[in-house]
Amino acid sequence: MLKELIDIKKLGVTGIKLEYESEFYDEKSAFELAELVHRVDLNLCVKLGGFSSIQDLHLCKKMCANYIVAPMVESAYAVEKFLLCVNQVYGKGYPDLFINIETKTAFDNLDEIIEKCDKKISGIVLGRSDLKKSLEIENPNDEIILQYCQKLSDICKKNGKKFIIGGKINYNSKEFISKIPYLSAIETRKIIFDAESLNEENLEKFLTFELSTLKFKNKSYKEDIERIHFIENSLKIKELV
Repeated sequence: MLKELIDIKKLGVTGIKLEYESEFYDEKSAFELAELVHRVDLNLCVKLGGFSSIQDLHLCKKMCANYIVAPMVESAYAVEKFLLCVNQVYGKGYPDLFINIETKTAFDNLDEIIEKCDKKISGIVLGRSDLKKSLEIENPNDEIILQYCQKLSDICKKNGKKFIIGGKINYNSKEFISKIPYLSAIETRKIIFDAESLNEENLEKFLTFELSTLKFKNKSYKEDIERIHFIENSLKIKELV
């Protein structure tokens, strides 16, 4: 994997994601991945299993995570609790902190959430997959999803926060992403890359890397079937173009 990480880094990948919300990682595998990521000088981004998971935060600290993402933040209290837990584990020094906004409820409470995001919160990640399910929308590139993204993009820019989007990123996402006025980065299940790096050639290599990683992990834990099928279908679409 070391060579593959070096190759995709050259194409604009800035970080590798390890998440406890949607995947299982035994401690040995997690630390092996962290070591490889740090060896090639990429950022290690860890998505917690929950916004107040103390155990996951201790693992983040041991793995020297560069970014920590709190999932499914839907209230000001969730932000407050996340920051309290980070402070409990890290004290004064801590990595870049992000919150995940990914449901209609979160957007309904967005003003209160943003108010709690003091300077300790570096940015916000919008998860299109969960958002579309929350809104009962089939297509992640739907105009309604775009309106939510544009709203959060404007808010992040106004408040000096980084803005990252993810969820069902493939070749069909390019036009959607081009309509977002302010965007810091794009993420998939496994990687984070610069918005400027989004082109067909790079995306094919990013998705191929992710597919091989997920398939390898699937042999042991039988997970990510939906994501594997999504990437396989995305790559087939590219072959037909």
